[in-house]
Amino acid sequence: MRQLLEIYMKFYGGFSSYRMLVACLAGIGLHAAARANEPQDLTEIPFEQLLNLEVVTASRIPQKLSEAPTSVTVITAEDIRHFGHRTLAEIMESVRGIYVSYDRNYHYVGTRGVGRPGDFNTRLLVLIDGQRLNDVVFDQGAVGTEFPLDVDSIERVEFVAGPGSALYGSSAFFGVINVITKGIASSGTAVSAGRSSAGGKQARVHTTWRSGDLGLLLAASQYSAAGKDLYFPEFDSPSSHHGIAQGLDDLRYRRLFTKLTLRGLAAQAWYSRRLKGTPTASYGQVFNDPRSRIEDAYMGARLSYQAKLSETLEFSGSIGVSRYDYLGRYVYDQGATLNIDKGDSQTTSAELRLLSTGLRGHKLIAGAEYLWDSRRALNNYDAGSDTAHLRVDRPKHRAGVYVQDEMRLGEHVVLNTGLRLDHDAETGNIASPRAALLYKMTPELTLKGGYGEAYRSPNAYERYYATGFNYKLNPGLRPERNRTYELIAEYFPIDRFRASASVYQYRFRDLIALTTDPDDLLLYYSNVEAARTRGAELEAEWRYDHGAMLKASASFQSARDGQTREWLSNSPRRMLKLHYSAPLAGDRLRGAFEYQLTSDRRTTLDEEIGGFGLLNATLLGALPGNRLELSLGIRNLLDKRYAHVASEEHYDASSPARRLRAIGQDGRSLRMTVTARF
Repeated sequence: MRQLLEIYMKFYGGFSSYRMLVACLAGIGLHAAARANEPQDLTEIPFEQLLNLEVVTASRIPQKLSEAPTSVTVITAEDIRHFGHRTLAEIMESVRGIYVSYDRNYHYVGTRGVGRPGDFNTRLLVLIDGQRLNDVVFDQGAVGTEFPLDVDSIERVEFVAGPGSALYGSSAFFGVINVITKGIASSGTAVSAGRSSAGGKQARVHTTWRSGDLGLLLAASQYSAAGKDLYFPEFDSPSSHHGIAQGLDDLRYRRLFTKLTLRGLAAQAWYSRRLKGTPTASYGQVFNDPRSRIEDAYMGARLSYQAKLSETLEFSGSIGVSRYDYLGRYVYDQGATLNIDKGDSQTTSAELRLLSTGLRGHKLIAGAEYLWDSRRALNNYDAGSDTAHLRVDRPKHRAGVYVQDEMRLGEHVVLNTGLRLDHDAETGNIASPRAALLYKMTPELTLKGGYGEAYRSPNAYERYYATGFNYKLNPGLRPERNRTYELIAEYFPIDRFRASASVYQYRFRDLIALTTDPDDLLLYYSNVEAARTRGAELEAEWRYDHGAMLKASASFQSARDGQTREWLSNSPRRMLKLHYSAPLAGDRLRGAFEYQLTSDRRTTLDEEIGGFGLLNATLLGALPGNRLELSLGIRNLLDKRYAHVASEEHYDASSPARRLRAIGQDGRSLRMTVTARF
């Protein structure tokens, strides 16, 4: 514990540029403490008080935010609307300790200093209403434009930082993102249309119908953008169009979502398909060939039921099916036949869970989960050819049982313990324990100390992908393991204010990383020895009486290789985030600003790219009654030039191959959306 406290002092003392934020956080806290004893007008308190806000992801049951055994961040539908977020990736960028990279194909989430290039968000578990979204071929946690739901269907997003395998099994390595969809409280319809920079066009419809206990939700959306020309200095030569990818950043997607509720029964289904141009000549392709593109499709359905069997016993169960299809069209030689790269997976799942409060002072949760991965297929072939470079299908089954006990040791102390046992047909048996001690020092201040272990099983892509011309397999991969220690202090002096501080340490072993073999220049996945990250986070949030919101956070982290002590690639050491939203003309006009500062990072070529600060602004206007609403957003308001680290897959077909050092991001961009409600 003393080591963790020393981490905070080390980080804070070393970065004077962040002292202003720390002072700001302290000032907000003192102001809130001073107002804690002032009389509060109960009629003005918002529906979702920060103190009493309930979360479900940390323990798989509803509990107050202050009583969750670990750190939880909640982004509500109101926050999403005020700040104009249009993707899950943009929502996650607002979370402390999170940074998002974009390689013009997918968005990748880094957390607490770890965002390994080439990792498809495999170390974050993404859920939709508690159902696993990560597929079983790539284990990808979709957060970008490939995510199958439109943000208008989201009630809130809960992010639980730290290991979550004690409840969720594999992939809950660094955290769990649970996207909770909107309920069906009444009947109504909303229709939206929008335009954005680079020729973006979008249309959405969201309708609900309610009659007694029966509720129905239907949502559909589509988007298209021609994209713009992009310049890559590493590819700048006369034979490569002087490094300009002409019109290859195009994007199209369609999404459907439906939900049916009847008392304790709920059914939902979703479908999405995305087509994206690939301008970066990844995997050794010919640069600036318009045939290069990728396609993603997500399909899922779930039926769940909840019932109270007695005053002290609750039951919940669900069955579901999910499918993911990937199709890549690649060009490896000028004028050659297209190479077709495919991956598709299908999983059927079932879960049963019991919650018992019959034993005095205990809240017991026990559950069992079974998953049958009936399809885990990888295929690679040339268009028009019967010869396959790769044809693999490795079905498997997985099963897990878990138990958690929330034990009250007196009036001020809670001990939360949990254990999950998983069996994977490829990796065998794995145990994941978790323990947290909560001490309510005062009615306003809660201290939490936690320990947890997590793992991630190698996916089919990492084990079996081998085409002979750019990848080779490694079926002997071992599961990744993670041990985490964390101390958290949470302060809730009044309903509208909260502050938190945490220090943590992660220890990893057998991390899986994309590697280039120096002998044949083929890519493959291998277990690196170990890594360690430690850091500190500060955050304060204030919800003002008149409807304004101010949130500030600072993150300091050090992520290093366990043997060489080398700074990990794509790992910023410092991050700062400020969010402010306020009404400008009563209920008719609202403005919101967010500022995100990220420090420099090391690239995979052992170089550094500079840090950057981004300012986004949103103006939200509505007619009386909110029947018609206009949202105007400006991303990167100051037109800052910045780039994200490129992974080792980004190299072209020239000889010798030219690798991207970094991938430039968009400058100032505008988007406008008009919404009509009936």
